[in-house]
Amino acid sequence: MKQLILIICAILCIEVSAQETCSRIIDKSTPVDTARYKVTYSLKYKFHPDQMDAFNDTRIVQIGKHSVKDYSDIINHFDSVATEQVRRGAESYSNVSGNPWPLEIIRPIRGDKADLKYRLSVSAFFVYSDSVPSLEWNFIDEETDTILGYECRKATTEFAGRRYTAWFTTEIPLPFGPYKFGDLPGLILKIEDTEQQFVWEAMGFESTNSPIMEYSYRDGNDKRCSTTDVEKTLVRYFKSPVGFMISEMGGDSGRVRIMGKDGKLMNNNDATQMSIPYKPLEIK
Repeated sequence: MKQLILIICAILCIEVSAQETCSRIIDKSTPVDTARYKVTYSLKYKFHPDQMDAFNDTRIVQIGKHSVKDYSDIINHFDSVATEQVRRGAESYSNVSGNPWPLEIIRPIRGDKADLKYRLSVSAFFVYSDSVPSLEWNFIDEETDTILGYECRKATTEFAGRRYTAWFTTEIPLPFGPYKFGDLPGLILKIEDTEQQFVWEAMGFESTNSPIMEYSYRDGNDKRCSTTDVEKTLVRYFKSPVGFMISEMGGDSGRVRIMGKDGKLMNNNDATQMSIPYKPLEIK
């Protein structure tokens, strides 16, 4: 039997994209709410504040009657394209382009628990519940800005070990924003942490009447776990991306070949020692 060889480019693992996101084939789409409003945000994020260049994502926040969903429009697009390609009989399908943030969150309009999904390319979906904070804001009344034509006020808060600055508009009296942010007397149109590791800025706002969908996928490998499990897994992943991939493939390093930036095969032991600086969004 021929030995299976998987070539992983070290430059992708170490310098460009530690967590390439793969398209998944949608098996079932279930409407869970109806969105009244849709906000489109650009997200610039880094694995660590010292990372030179930020990754880019386009995030959609749907605000419904009972819940708010925040997801990557890029990942959703490629999942849909891949699903259609497979439906038409294709043997291969399009993969996700770029490095979108692979997190999806649905949180209740009222309530303190959110449902989250985090996907890694070589592992299962991590499906877990986490708390939604009640944020205390300090208002900076002397500073204003204009975003999307709306006059915005400035406010700051501390959350999970980071300090954030937000710009919100009372012209849209919706106390929401991206991720878990909210509790202001208007929609958050821009928010960033002091290190600018995560920066969201609204690119569009519109009224809508579209369904908020929840998806299940053909591979059926969702893994229900705790927030602590996810945090530990991501730390392990960034500590040794190659080692993590080998472990997820059954631990047989003989099945894997690592290609370096120079195009030459690397020693697997050397490759597994490579790590990526990582600082989670929620530090504590």
